[in-house]
Amino acid sequence: MIEHATKASEAPWKAQAIQPERFVYEVIAPRASTRVERERWDDVYDCWQTVWGQTLRDLDGAGVVFSDDLTRQHELGCLFYSGRCIGMTAWRWVDLSLRAERDDSYFKAWPRAVLESAFTAGQRVCIGSNLTVLPAWRGAVDGYSIKELLMVLAVKRFLASDADVMVGTMRNDRGMNGLVYRLGAMPLSRDVAHHGVAVDLVTFTRGALGPFEPRPQTDALAQRLWKEALARETT
Repeated sequence: MIEHATKASEAPWKAQAIQPERFVYEVIAPRASTRVERERWDDVYDCWQTVWGQTLRDLDGAGVVFSDDLTRQHELGCLFYSGRCIGMTAWRWVDLSLRAERDDSYFKAWPRAVLESAFTAGQRVCIGSNLTVLPAWRGAVDGYSIKELLMVLAVKRFLASDADVMVGTMRNDRGMNGLVYRLGAMPLSRDVAHHGVAVDLVTFTRGALGPFEPRPQTDALAQRLWKEALARETT
């Protein structure tokens, strides 16, 4: 999938200031068997379906958007506010030394030469995808950018994994390419046509990230959320 965001719309949170302590970040496995994760799953899926159902109808005229684009992910980084899921990113880990994994449908927009250059730093690859922000939370939210917050957290998860490189397909008309370049991504190919729009194919490489320049307010919140998420995993 391509990563995107759109302009903000009117929303209930505009009636009062955002309370940062109400944000919670959790890393959830779609196939998880724990009771807490099962209870959250419908809410997470509704968030994803709301965004991607409309996006793929707009881009491809899709009448039905099937759930397996989400459920096949190994992990989801889910952002909650007052207990409701408002956004997420997804990760899958693949070994590009295996031809079957190089032929994964995710890479259909990636020319073979570009894909091969993506794993020169190593063949253990994290596929970052499905950046999702509910319409009411797009744009500037009391000084916070939810898409930026999610991307900062996605980079933190990649760096905590054993992957050598994280790849992404970023939609340019929604400014995702500019955002990820501020967060250390490097372009492999620019303005590639995918779903009828221009995307940049990018990598985040361990030990060789570009300048990491999130907004200070977003970075501070991301650090707190990531620390709390790690603490929950160890208890």
